[in-house]
Amino acid sequence: MQPLKVVRRRNWQRHIQENAYQSDVLSDAQQKYWIEALPQPFAIQFDTREETAIAGATEQLWQMCVEFLDWFFTERHPGDVDQRLATLKIRPEYWQAIKTSWDRTDPVEDLSLCTRFDLVVTEDGQIKLIEINGETPLLGAETIYQWNWFVDYRRNYQNSQCPLPTDASQFNEFWDMVAGQWRRIAEAYDLRQTGISFLVDENLEEDLEMAMQLIQILQDEVDSDIYTQIVYLRGLKDEQGNEIQRGIGLDEDGYFVDHINDRIPVLWKIYDWSDLQNDMAHARSTHTLAHRLEVGDVKILEPLWKQVLSNKGAMAMMWEQFKTSSYRQYLLETYFDNDISPAATKLILGMHIKKPMLGLEGVGTSIETGVCELEKRDALGYGSEGFVIQEYIELPNAFDYHYMVGSWVINGEAAGLIIRGDTSRITGRHCLIIPHIVSDNGLFIAEVD
Repeated sequence: MQPLKVVRRRNWQRHIQENAYQSDVLSDAQQKYWIEALPQPFAIQFDTREETAIAGATEQLWQMCVEFLDWFFTERHPGDVDQRLATLKIRPEYWQAIKTSWDRTDPVEDLSLCTRFDLVVTEDGQIKLIEINGETPLLGAETIYQWNWFVDYRRNYQNSQCPLPTDASQFNEFWDMVAGQWRRIAEAYDLRQTGISFLVDENLEEDLEMAMQLIQILQDEVDSDIYTQIVYLRGLKDEQGNEIQRGIGLDEDGYFVDHINDRIPVLWKIYDWSDLQNDMAHARSTHTLAHRLEVGDVKILEPLWKQVLSNKGAMAMMWEQFKTSSYRQYLLETYFDNDISPAATKLILGMHIKKPMLGLEGVGTSIETGVCELEKRDALGYGSEGFVIQEYIELPNAFDYHYMVGSWVINGEAAGLIIRGDTSRITGRHCLIIPHIVSDNGLFIAEVD
């Protein structure tokens, strides 16, 4: 694994505008979200052995997640599962619905579309799991665009000062594998009959872009006759503040309804279950929604059982479950911050990372020693639910960017990589998207005059 210098393409911003979702942010040179906005663009080069190792680790980690959830939702003693859900600070009104979501088989199980693992791949070949993006796995648009960059670069820039190796490929099966999973979901949920709505936060462009990409895959690769629509969280307003489309609602029977008050039988969302449940509490609709979810006649992607995987407290439980198993090689030592065991105390006195159980994109995360904070991100309201502490591992560095590997898993199979970098050791939102290649034709850093 090595950084590889590449040239900035002459038309890179136009190419993004013509070939990418997330085109505005990716082509914004000031934001430095896409690699070609840097003075010296670069990619990360893996060899085929490393590609195989990452894919294998990804599939093993998903198998671990399945085993973990089987354990999590199994009671050896009355109240075991409820206690675990309470430890993750999940609202008790939803406990039965969550348990049912994992166990449901009739008429069909609650299916998942995709998951992304955030991994550290070290210079000495270790692969370690940092976080599980189970419930709101963004970056699909960026994953696809790096393929479009690769194709354009191979076609038009091999005579530049920085050609790619002649055997270069890319570990990127995201489009095809999402299409395959859409086919399974379309058949199981009978989307031809029900259609599917896509819920986005109208204030977050990346939500809409991810939804539009998934709609394109569904309609281009699966069935163009499946009805799709975008629904907004709070409602869409024009520049004068006038509402032009009402936001999603909930009727008296607990069904989600769209802007014209039609019930939504199948919903894709890029909005956290915990935030949605908090919204329902404020609207005094908790019991109504919880009952409907328990019945299961509304299908939601990602399903309710993934609320467990998305909670960082699950990482502490996984460590306890699998620290003596073969999965240990991929895990970092992790504990709840109120754990007073000798092992947890030893970790908290040394260098570690502290993360809020519900935080996303680095919010509220700090790198600490036993006596001080070395680096910290703003909490933005997270942390009252509790924290986990995790063994610190140094991210690899290229051109002053610390980077991590996002590895997609779809239907139990590894589906490709997306790399994010940050000048901070705590990777935040809209950091830096770094394309990658796979090649055994010499690992090198090309020199540029």
